[in-house]
Amino acid sequence: MFSKPLFKQSCKAHGVMWGIITFATCFMLACVMLIAGNSNLKDTVIVVQNTIIQGEIKSQMQSRSINYYEISGGALEAFDEAFGDEIASLFPQIITQKLTAEEAAAAAYRKAVDALDGEGGYVETTAAALGYEKDSTQAQEIRGAVMYVLNPQGMFDDFYVKFGETPPAYDVAGLTTVSSPEERAAYRKEYAANNAVVFLAGNMLDDANVDKMLEALSEYGVTAKQYEEFGYKDYATVKDIAVSALIDYRAKFAYEIERAETTGKTEAEIKAELTKDVTKSLLASLPQEVSDALQEIGQMDMYSTLVGSIFFKMAGLLLPIIYLIMTANALVAGQVDSGSMAYVLSSSVKRREVTFTQAAFLVLSLFAMFACTTLTSVICLAIVKTEEITLTYGNLILMNLGAFLVLFAMSGFCFFASCLFNRGKYSMALGGGVTMFFLVATMLGLFGSTVLPSVVRIGALNAFNYVSVISLFDVISILEGSLTFLWKFAILAVAGIALYVAGSEKFARKDLPL
Repeated sequence: MFSKPLFKQSCKAHGVMWGIITFATCFMLACVMLIAGNSNLKDTVIVVQNTIIQGEIKSQMQSRSINYYEISGGALEAFDEAFGDEIASLFPQIITQKLTAEEAAAAAYRKAVDALDGEGGYVETTAAALGYEKDSTQAQEIRGAVMYVLNPQGMFDDFYVKFGETPPAYDVAGLTTVSSPEERAAYRKEYAANNAVVFLAGNMLDDANVDKMLEALSEYGVTAKQYEEFGYKDYATVKDIAVSALIDYRAKFAYEIERAETTGKTEAEIKAELTKDVTKSLLASLPQEVSDALQEIGQMDMYSTLVGSIFFKMAGLLLPIIYLIMTANALVAGQVDSGSMAYVLSSSVKRREVTFTQAAFLVLSLFAMFACTTLTSVICLAIVKTEEITLTYGNLILMNLGAFLVLFAMSGFCFFASCLFNRGKYSMALGGGVTMFFLVATMLGLFGSTVLPSVVRIGALNAFNYVSVISLFDVISILEGSLTFLWKFAILAVAGIALYVAGSEKFARKDLPL
């Protein structure tokens, strides 16, 4: 079944071409892996990812600043109402001189503070309205936004001094003077705006809150150093974000309130829409398709994609495909066409022995070629391997195996075409034409596959992935660690064996022009 002289003859005839193509393929692979491994591919992804993350954090800060402003503003209004009611109830005692004006004001102040922070007060009811438990972290945050902004009797002066701010003193005396409700409302809003941003900035710089942020961002690979580089541990930066958001929000709110009669929107609806608009993040401000694409780019493993989906599945197959087309054609049809097959068969070598030997040479030469690429890729990965490169040695070995099985299946078809025809040009046309079609279809299919971000993906081109045998080389499955690629590899192996057997049987039975 196996002819050593014929095998040696094939090695001698095709050895130089095998060596050149193997060297060229390994050289290209080394260039791709080494250059990409030492380039800024990962930096590009990190920049996109960091831009997205920074935008989302900034959006959350803007949203919080508006929430703190609204919550503290509502608290100040409740304080004024409670203070006024208490003064009114104590007025008879002031008239009868049972209480001095100062004592009455102090009592009213305590009553107003209790109306905010006491049982059933503003803080508790606001938290409950938002669906938070009484002692939850969110409820405590609401309490902080109220009490730190009010700063009753200067109890939080240290907080403001810590950040170089002047401790605020809420103008209670103004409640007893003659002023219009509009003027008092404007004062409350201005006071809330000036101090809510201080509380936000200080709260965001609290060590416990920074740790919570880092814990939430850790799944995106954001470190404490990166977070600090974003500028979100800088008080002035965070405060500027909050101030800008409030300026934008208040200006738009005033404009929309003036138009409320025309638009028919309620104050609550206006606040909800403006909060969403002012705090819109980078991703939210873009069309959904672009937003999804940016997220995809930020999460892409560019190095693995380049090595796996671009090189092993396409560029790295080109030269080996040229080799197998020319070799498969020359091993059988080429020899029949030139007449040298008559010399081979005139000896004691049988037809099945010829096809088995020639098939063994073609398969073993392809196997040896990819043994070389496997060794090359493993060495290159060892050179460039860092924590940022997630590609593993196991992935590389499976990719090389997948590329080999693809070529094994295609070489089976080319070998079948070589056994089918007696003329080399017909064998080359069928085997080479179909094989090259598979490669071109894969290249076109790449632009419609999920390998590329949706922003540059052309969905219609995905149809080419269904007409190429190379699609059975599932690089994505290998990289994701799933086992889907196994049954696809099995199909490639079975198809290759079946084609080699079919070609051998066809050659054994057909008439030869000897």
